[in-house]
This record gives sequence, structure tokens and C-alpha cells, in this order.
Amino acid sequence: MKRLFIITIVFICALFEINAQQQIDNMQLKCLYEHYYQYSTSKSTQTLIDTMRLEVGQNVCKFYSCNYGAMDSTVSITGDVMRIVYKSKPNKSRNSYTIYVNYPENKTTFNGIAMGTLKYFEYAEDLEIPKWTVHKETQTILSHPCRKATCRFRGRDYVAWYATDIPISRGPYKFAGLPGLILKIADTENLYSFECIAMEKSNEQIYKDKKKIEVVPTTREEFIGMEKRFYANPKASAVEGFKILGLNFDDVKDRIPDNAKANYNPIELE
Repeated sequence: MKRLFIITIVFICALFEINAQQQIDNMQLKCLYEHYYQYSTSKSTQTLIDTMRLEVGQNVCKFYSCNYGAMDSTVSITGDVMRIVYKSKPNKSRNSYTIYVNYPENKTTFNGIAMGTLKYFEYAEDLEIPKWTVHKETQTILSHPCRKATCRFRGRDYVAWYATDIPISRGPYKFAGLPGLILKIADTENLYSFECIAMEKSNEQIYKDKKKIEVVPTTREEFIGMEKRFYANPKASAVEGFKILGLNFDDVKDRIPDNAKANYNPIELE
């Protein structure tokens, strides 16, 4: 089943090329985060790894995978100060989503592929700031003094560490609202974690990506519903995906039992 997913992702990446870009802000800071998360089926659990990029602008933040669409074994990010070469690792992953925080103003825009589909969907939701509790504990991350904070967000409890010397109220994914940049955050079950591994100042532009194919407008509730249906019956979704790609599903159908199910345990439970 894992091989089937990999084949599908390869074709998705080939289909969804970026056609044009629209500038939406001027960048002040760019950061790399190592993202660990778990994917479980009825038979096994894997810890997947992705490298995510956070672009912090004057008003807007953009968050996305460095690896998505990069079919070679390495991803290089260069700058005056930062040069990171992310080599292939076991269970290296490519999250397909892009998140724009405060775009449009006071909204968060999510753009990504619903699991089990071959389409991009996009929805905008009200910008939600977690209710944080700041604690006395401290630690140092990338030479920056950090302070501990906790919150509950979308059904999970999180522990975060924010830099007290970087007065930017943003962080990875949809996390924001602390008096400093969030450099590390994980839920208390350690199923989802983000840790900053590099950062540098930047005067580049932040773009809203436009793709050659149609992006289907939806709502957060509809998007979640599509993913739930996939996890309930991955085989049916795989059959449909192979039909769209013009591939012969008969060659691999016996590798996926009719009762195959994946464990639906997304980062947002509520």
C-alpha cells in the first residue's frame, strides 16, 4: 500500500506545476523547520519527516514543504548566511499543503491536496490565535533564548518554545500569538512536532502560488470530510486515482485488502 501511495504522489507532482506567482508581501525572515509526524494503519505506524519553510513578511506568513515537487534526492536552500542541504532520510515526506496566515487580512488560507484525490482544494477560515499560557522554564534553540508556553489548539495540547529576542508573533503551521517567534512546538503525545533548524533575514518577496490546473474552492469542513472518506476506504480512493491517471489498477489491487483502513489522526482533531 505504501508503494501505491508513492506512485500516486509521483504523478501528482508531475501534474501540478506552478504556472505563475502573485506577490502578496515583502519577506523579513525565512526559517526552516524539521517536521516529524506519525502515519498509522491497522498494521503499522511510521514516523515521517519533512522540511518545512516559513516565510515571515510584514503582514503575511507563508508555510510549505521544501520537499514537495522536488523529485531528486536533495533539496538545497541558499542565502547569504544559510546554506542547507537536506539529504534523503528514511521516511522522508512531502506535505502538499501551503498555508498563508493573515491572507486575506484576518484570515488563514489553506491550499492543498485532499488525501485520496488528485485535485487541489483551497479554503479560507477566520484567523484563530491559540490561548497561550506562558511558563517560567527556558532553553536555548539555535543560540536564541527561549521561553516555554502551552496551549490547546484544534483538539490537541501543545508545548511551544518561543524566542524572547525575536519579537515576531508567528510560528510554523497555523501557530501564532506569542511575543516571540516559535522555534519549537509539539503536541503532548509527540505525534506532531516542528523544530527550527535554520533561519536568516531576507528581503525577498512572498508569493501566492498559482497552478496550471484548477484549484477547487471549498470549506474546511468539506475538506476534512473528503479526507475522512479516504481513510475509511483507501482502496476505493486508489481505484479512482488510477482511473484518472489512466493506469491499470489490476496490477496492484491484490496488494490492498478490501477492508484496508488507515488511522485517521490528523493534526487538527476539531
